[in-house]
Amino acid sequence: MPKTEEAERLLEEGAAGSGWPVQQPSTSPNYLFCCPWIIFVPIVGVVFFVVVAIGLWLILNLAWVVGLIVGVPVSFALVYFWFWRCCPGYWPTDLYEKVIYMVHMLMTINSPVPNAGPEFMPVSGLRPREQLQKGLLDYALFLQVPYGSSDEFELSSETAIEQSLTFLPQSEHLETFGPDENPVEFVMNQLSSIYPPIYQEWSDKLSDTALVRFCLHGLGAHRLGVEMRDGKKLFVVKTNALSGLPVREGFERYGGDMYFDKDWKPVMIIDAGQGPLRQDGIQEMVTTKPGDAGWERAKFRFRSSVFTLVTLVDHLYDIHLQKSNLFVTAMREQMSSDHPVRRFMTPFMYRTITVNDNAFHNLLTKNGMAPRCFAFTENGFGLAMAAGPSLLLDGTEVPADAGGPILFRADYADYLKSKGIDTVYWRQVSQLFQLYLRFVLAYLECYYPKKEDFANDPEMLAVVRQYFYQLETAGPNTVSQKVDFTMPQSSGKIDEKYMFYAMFLAEIMFWVTAGHEQAGAVEVYAQDASWCAFRWVPGATVGTKQSATATALLMSFTSQPMPKLLDDDWTHLFPTPPANSGKNPTAAFQKFQEELRVMADECDAYNAASSSRPFPENFPMYVNNPRILEVSVSL
Repeated sequence: MPKTEEAERLLEEGAAGSGWPVQQPSTSPNYLFCCPWIIFVPIVGVVFFVVVAIGLWLILNLAWVVGLIVGVPVSFALVYFWFWRCCPGYWPTDLYEKVIYMVHMLMTINSPVPNAGPEFMPVSGLRPREQLQKGLLDYALFLQVPYGSSDEFELSSETAIEQSLTFLPQSEHLETFGPDENPVEFVMNQLSSIYPPIYQEWSDKLSDTALVRFCLHGLGAHRLGVEMRDGKKLFVVKTNALSGLPVREGFERYGGDMYFDKDWKPVMIIDAGQGPLRQDGIQEMVTTKPGDAGWERAKFRFRSSVFTLVTLVDHLYDIHLQKSNLFVTAMREQMSSDHPVRRFMTPFMYRTITVNDNAFHNLLTKNGMAPRCFAFTENGFGLAMAAGPSLLLDGTEVPADAGGPILFRADYADYLKSKGIDTVYWRQVSQLFQLYLRFVLAYLECYYPKKEDFANDPEMLAVVRQYFYQLETAGPNTVSQKVDFTMPQSSGKIDEKYMFYAMFLAEIMFWVTAGHEQAGAVEVYAQDASWCAFRWVPGATVGTKQSATATALLMSFTSQPMPKLLDDDWTHLFPTPPANSGKNPTAAFQKFQEELRVMADECDAYNAASSSRPFPENFPMYVNNPRILEVSVSL
């Protein structure tokens, strides 16, 4: 092939060479760099020694003075906390739990209960649209939490003491309760001064009937599923997904899938956590049925595993770090402070940045409160958090061929009903969601006389786009199967986008109110280590005393009161509607409150008549009652 002019030019450039030439290593011995200044080494060395000696002498004397000033009160404090081991308090725990208790008690004494009025939510306290400074969580795939200093209304409650406590050592106290010891009394003797009020009544906790209530009307209600086994449809609440995660020495692993027949009689518990943790792909299952010798132990393991799964995955990971965290971040970064939607959602995001920042620094950090509370090893805790997206049952787990992902509560309730799950919990969820949606739509009519104005609102688009882009459980590629919200203009789909945005807002409202109440208001469960525990020793049917204290302390630490959903008033936040609207947002709010009151009365009547209904509907349902709901998440 004849050479081209370009090829000849390249050959000439290569022959000319460029860059530093290659150099071979020298074969001569290494020099010690001794000349000519080696004669000065002794002189400089002596001077250096004298300077260092004087510096050390000064440091030692300063340390002695500091030791007297600081060491004496620290010694008093350590001795004081050590005496907590003695009666009547008897705290068989680490120094960490004791200091957390003291800090939390001092911070909450005489603190006012907030409301949604201008005293706690002044319009002047709204901050402009801005990029928020964030920190990356130690545990989770890739979740960032805004720092508390960026919260609105000057609500940041960060304390250097709380954030620095993770350096304190962690030790295990495996002492458990005797057969005649009351774990509820034990906990309340310690923490009554800071423990939140308990509105749920459970006279029976441990029977098989109570187990049905626990799964149907209690902590497992939102995790109920159906499964075909041996040709029969069974109801099931599953926790065996936690069984493969390692735990610290001295504790049992989690696990247990609880099955009920069509009449809600307990059938069996299949537990993958009782056998050894193997690495060969074989997982040993232990099946326990009513009447078997290990039935009470299997029930305790199951209830405690549900308690752990709901607290860690549904409450901390999903509601706090995913839904509320990502929404408030997107809203603050993408919406101006006078935007009608931001004003509308402000009460539902009240203190959310501060609350989640506290979770970031105190709960979900290495050696923080949550890793200490649960039995997981550090690796096991990290794996549990990383597995969060796959452990959720919120509609995003529904496959595409079954209509998934399902993003909105009413649709998910309909989906579950088609599967045979038609419970009072999900009926109330759907009712409350529809109530929120009507409020959203009535409010939007006040500010967007034309649907296309809201459907094509660039700030609303930016919020939704950022939220779903960062959401780990349902990304834009799956959501776009429902509606193409990524395009600023979508001709012919105005109604779809309008309704999608409205339902999205109603969905967030649900999660930070009733969704958080179901997963996070666990005061009645956390109080009794013989009912539910975060960790326990092998073979036990009650948690350790250290676990009982730590669990109740976590419950107290995460129960700061928030403004009430019902009979509070935040209409001062609503901006003035445009002149061509003809609608009044205050009237929409009043209608919303009236509907909440009607639903609350229905919930109260349902609970009052619970004993007159046949099994298994003869139990109260608390968590969806607007009368007890708060307007935003508490930690």
